[in-house]
Amino acid sequence: MKKSIFLLLVAALTATAQAGAQPKMVDEIVAVVGSEIVLWSDIQLQKNQIKAQGYKGEVSDCMVLEEVLFEKILLNQAKVDSVEVSEDMVNSELNKRLDVFVKQIGSVEALEDYYGKSISEIREEFFEALQDQLLVQRMEQEVSSDLNVTPSDVQEFFNAIPKDSLPFINASVEMAMIAKFPEASIEEVEKIRNRLRGFKESVETGQDEFETLAALYSQDPGSASRGGSLGLKPRGTWVPEFDAVAFGLKEGEVSAPFKTDYGWHIMHMVERRGELYNANHLLLIPKVSSEGLTTARADLDSVRTLVLRDSVSFALAASRFSDDERSKNQNGAMVNEASGSTIFEMDELDPNLFLTIDTLEHDEISRPVYFENRNREKGYRIVKLVNRTEPHRANLTDDYQILQNMASEKIRAETMDSWMRRRIEETFIKLNEAYHDCDFGYPWVKKSNITRATEPN
Repeated sequence: MKKSIFLLLVAALTATAQAGAQPKMVDEIVAVVGSEIVLWSDIQLQKNQIKAQGYKGEVSDCMVLEEVLFEKILLNQAKVDSVEVSEDMVNSELNKRLDVFVKQIGSVEALEDYYGKSISEIREEFFEALQDQLLVQRMEQEVSSDLNVTPSDVQEFFNAIPKDSLPFINASVEMAMIAKFPEASIEEVEKIRNRLRGFKESVETGQDEFETLAALYSQDPGSASRGGSLGLKPRGTWVPEFDAVAFGLKEGEVSAPFKTDYGWHIMHMVERRGELYNANHLLLIPKVSSEGLTTARADLDSVRTLVLRDSVSFALAASRFSDDERSKNQNGAMVNEASGSTIFEMDELDPNLFLTIDTLEHDEISRPVYFENRNREKGYRIVKLVNRTEPHRANLTDDYQILQNMASEKIRAETMDSWMRRRIEETFIKLNEAYHDCDFGYPWVKKSNITRATEPN
């Protein structure tokens, strides 16, 4: 039943807590796939998940059963082939999913009340189900791991699409950048550290409450309004420095100042529960001097001049001079975090970046422009417009990457379909007679393995 409980959890991520509450009913075995079984409750809870995600069409038992059987074939084969996922990987994914659910239901305590179990017991109960789910994903990857999409495959895929059915591509751009983030002076950093030491002493002597200081002075917009509260979270939720400090503190202790990519912090340990901790933190960000910013801008002006004179390529200049770790080792290429590709649709650009590239021509490089990155570091950057496309029907010249991805997905689906049909033929499968008349896409019903409906447990 662990699989069923986990499906209930997933369904609740997009519905109210009451969406998962189902009356207890008599369960029965619906199918056997190799060493895996499918229960009637698995199907009902999968239906709840689909409905909770907003699906408006009819959700039949037959439709859901085929999805579950598909997963069971993959899971069974993963175990036969000794495919593995690490415990760390399962815990990391479980942390993410529980965090979403906690936000949905309100708090860790509300989650514990709902299930009548501690968070540790809930984690233990969901662990095996999630491990199975990750094994299914890993097996899918194994099936298509040798997939190689050639240019001729892309050409063939493109030619097979009727001209009036070619996808419409929105206006988009590809860009590269070189960024400089001046460091705060030693004097400014020491000033910040001393201020944090003062806050620590003020809390320890009882002069101030940590939450009050965090609300008044913390520069973390996500937690300052909550008195610096991070909430009860498992190890691995925050940056590694937080975990290192947190698990060295006793309840009630305040840490010494410590540094992350976001700035300088002190942490107040509220509560520890095994691998979970509830802490408050206060963030101060050292100010960068105007002189430092002026120097950064001048440095980028010089780099831009070198590139324009062909003294160095933009790619080489990015690897040598850029302070942006995410792009410097990719020839300066900016990556769209939402899609993982280098293509940005115009409505995905922040206003600052849009104005920077709006008037640039192909391969033109902007003058240094002030910006702040996602860590709120202040600096300057020069941006190169690598490519720009206007709204149009897809073509091989402008949209090869998009078409390659589409061709890859088609070939991957065909590869999986072929693999699945072979595995169904080779795997022991028994299906409850009540489902023999389902209009399945795959031949799950085998004449040699027909079984009558089992008696309810």
